[in-house]
Amino acid sequence: MALELNYFWTWDHRCNWVLDDPGLQLTGCFNPYLKRPETFVEDYRRLTDVCAEGGIPGIVIYGFLRDSHGGMDAAREVVRYAADRGVRILPNLGTTAFGGAYYEGEHEFNLDTFLLRHPDCVQIEKDGKPSEQKWLCPTHPEVIRWMKDGARWLMETFEVGGVNVENGDLMSCHCPRCIKRREGLEPGELDYFKTQLDGYGPCLEALGPYMADRWITYATYSGFAQYEGEVPEGLGFRKGRTPAFVAEFPGEAVAQWTLTKMLLQQPLPLTAYLEDGAPEAVYENPNWPRGLKVPGERAVGYVHQGSHFGLTRHSLVVSSIKEACLRGAEAGLKGISIYGEVTDRCTPWWLSYQAYFHFVRRPQDSLRQFANARLAPVLGGEDAAQLFIEVLAHWTAGEVAEPLRKALFDEFFKRDVERDGLEAFNLWYWLFRQVCEPPESAKCGFF
Repeated sequence: MALELNYFWTWDHRCNWVLDDPGLQLTGCFNPYLKRPETFVEDYRRLTDVCAEGGIPGIVIYGFLRDSHGGMDAAREVVRYAADRGVRILPNLGTTAFGGAYYEGEHEFNLDTFLLRHPDCVQIEKDGKPSEQKWLCPTHPEVIRWMKDGARWLMETFEVGGVNVENGDLMSCHCPRCIKRREGLEPGELDYFKTQLDGYGPCLEALGPYMADRWITYATYSGFAQYEGEVPEGLGFRKGRTPAFVAEFPGEAVAQWTLTKMLLQQPLPLTAYLEDGAPEAVYENPNWPRGLKVPGERAVGYVHQGSHFGLTRHSLVVSSIKEACLRGAEAGLKGISIYGEVTDRCTPWWLSYQAYFHFVRRPQDSLRQFANARLAPVLGGEDAAQLFIEVLAHWTAGEVAEPLRKALFDEFFKRDVERDGLEAFNLWYWLFRQVCEPPESAKCGFF
């Protein structure tokens, strides 16, 4: 039941493992890159080292190719460093959106550069006006040629481990050609799923020769829940109306389904998983009924929890990671993708990364089993790990009883940095601050 196609998802401008660069950004998409050029390489070196240590075989990089952080030379350095450590780099490959194959810079396969030369290729909105986002029409012959050529160029120029392909969040072009194309498809299917046939199809065709040994993933921007009536945007599709791309795209291509809204929007307190790795409460979810299977042969789940979306960037997201791994494995997903933008010097994220490393391999384990496997080697044994995870679980439930609080208090004041190591001390210090000090003094997620 272990998950194998696992990867961190990142934007270059928000991937902050070097903490002293004045250009750090915490939020936003399509942002300019404001950090020092050399920080791009160092951020991804550090994230690669964490991947190698945790057994996570891939990193998606949006903004992989930018003139502002070294262009092709810097990209090659990142790829080479990762490949030497068994980690795949999956660059962004924009088709009708997200920059093209070369995200930012005056280049043949940069979307803005292409659109300056071919302004008639712009997407048309419902009101008949050109897209203000300057995305592309997926059925225009020039766009199709450009998508195919860009995909081949990216794969032949860099020894990447694959790509992450996007066509624009839930987009639909309303030019006469695209409208006619959709009218010829299944009438009950949602327009943005129909558009993905053309937004991805030519690109995946060009990538066909590379699929045997590289991961070719494409974003659906949606969950895979099924509904009798109207479908909440981004949650799935109508029953009996499985998107046509599931059958038409190559079986080796990997559909990336968004699990964000399928997961419980109020995560279970960790006490639910303390003794039981698959508690009944995790299945009490109308957006992800028990027994639901993902369509298609190869698919992964993509989770926004723990990102700037929803203001959870520096939060503890162990519960959501555990839920995604458990439910994803049961649904037939081959992997889970979470964000890897926050340094593990942020203690909640050190814990979240450790949970990810463990539960992609053993999704049905309880938190006590996780603690013995991942926390005990750091904290100095299973007894310490069990106390830590029990206090942590009850803190997330808002119910740390006085005997447990006292046990934490006593354990923390037994700690010695020189004897136990700084990593262990920081973990105990962080938990002590959450549980034993006034709330206003425990706001910082670091240490």
